[in-house]
Amino acid sequence: MASKENQFDPKLFVRKELLNFSPYTPGEQPGLTTSTIKLNTNENPYPPSPKIQKAIEEVIEKGLLRKYPNYHARKLQELIAKDYDLDPNQILVTNGSDEALRLLFQTFIGPGDTVVAPDPTYSYYPVLTEQMMVGAKYKAVPVLENLHFDFDTLKKSEGKLLCFAHPNAPTGIEEPKEKLLDLIRSFPGLVLSDEAYIDFTDGNASLMPEIKHHPNLLVSRTFSKSYALAGLRVGYIVSSLETISWIRKLKDSYNVGIIDQVIAETSYEDKEYFQEKRKLVLSERSRLKTNLESLGFTIPNSSTNFLFCKPKQGISPEHLYLSLKEKNILIRYFSYGICKEFIRITIGTKEENDILFQSLKDLV
Repeated sequence: MASKENQFDPKLFVRKELLNFSPYTPGEQPGLTTSTIKLNTNENPYPPSPKIQKAIEEVIEKGLLRKYPNYHARKLQELIAKDYDLDPNQILVTNGSDEALRLLFQTFIGPGDTVVAPDPTYSYYPVLTEQMMVGAKYKAVPVLENLHFDFDTLKKSEGKLLCFAHPNAPTGIEEPKEKLLDLIRSFPGLVLSDEAYIDFTDGNASLMPEIKHHPNLLVSRTFSKSYALAGLRVGYIVSSLETISWIRKLKDSYNVGIIDQVIAETSYEDKEYFQEKRKLVLSERSRLKTNLESLGFTIPNSSTNFLFCKPKQGISPEHLYLSLKEKNILIRYFSYGICKEFIRITIGTKEENDILFQSLKDLV
């Protein structure tokens, strides 16, 4: 006879809203010892600040690991606030920017609310909307044929929250700042500018300075991309004092560890090293784009650390993805919507980009 333990089915106790729930799908993550060239999840190909090791050693030497970290990550708040002339309390430091986004949704999205976003953009937004489990609706506004936002339709859309990646992902396109500000002014609810890739733009594209003038605006950032700290999980969200005070109510206690805080602080302060590696990424982005265009790829101008590449007619994007994978080169392929016509390639080192280029030459 089967025991009661073997007969137990946890599915019978799961909330009914979860039964058909589709979670976020991350890019493939090979083992740490693999020789795979990994160009699929927009990680920085260069190491983080060399000053980090000493900072970690000081934390250990001072015996700080046995104590709780600062509840607000106060030093990091102050460093960011100083650069943008903000009150430190306008900044909520989080366990990666994804926690910031989740807290935003949990704070403001309820039964019957609508979340508006261009399509395609960061694929976590519809997942977060569905996670609310309260009948929230997600309205996707398709981008135009040139892959830019359909500002006319977005401005006419009604909802409690409008989300977009700026520059956008997976297209890599940076929208004109004035058009974004006009959209923020016209939208009746909250507006999130998700600036995970903002450091790879060429100018003053960030909407952070606009927070003072637009009370409905929120800006999220991460240390994962430009600071080469994807394995750390530190991000933050910025808005008015009142908006952040509401979001802060839901954050986990001590959500960012002391090692994480110190590493993020050290990286943020090492501006010379940051700029040096940033320029390398931008240089390689330009070189790789030129090389791929010589193979017949159509690539919109990118303001990120990746390229959104459409192969010439007759070449299957999925075939390229699978063929490169056989060669231990990972890129990203999205099999839905307009994205299925493209592959997304993270900017690697010069050596990695050259191997990728030679492999693609053999395939196209």
